[in-house]
Amino acid sequence: MVTKQKKCKKYLKSNQGFTMQDLAIAIIILFLFVGTIGGIYLTIYQVQADTKIDSIATLYTVQIMEYIDKVSYDDVINGMEDTVRQEFGIPESFGILIDVSSYLPTENSQDLVKQVKLTLTYHFGNDDRTINIEKLKIKEL
Repeated sequence: MVTKQKKCKKYLKSNQGFTMQDLAIAIIILFLFVGTIGGIYLTIYQVQADTKIDSIATLYTVQIMEYIDKVSYDDVINGMEDTVRQEFGIPESFGILIDVSSYLPTENSQDLVKQVKLTLTYHFGNDDRTINIEKLKIKEL
């Protein structure tokens, strides 16, 4: 029994263990690494969200232009934004403007080519973003 008590006293008197300085340095190093890794994760999340919203906006733009290709020449008119919004379920946070005009001003009543300008606007973070696409719609004969 005596030997166990001596061993305990000898162990307690030794300089083994952690001091407050050791703990403070370890905590500071830990916080530096946690802060750096947290910042990296935040940046990755922001880039991922940015890429996702841009790809969704591009998808909507492509779908609208393919729809305009699909419908008849006479159905492509100004003011068809609500029809397109309902067709593809585009949220109100995306602004759609479809401008249809004559491509070649003609003096006779036969207009065979329309110019379609699509502008899709959306907001992400502190940025207002816009996608503009133009195409020609040719009357099928």
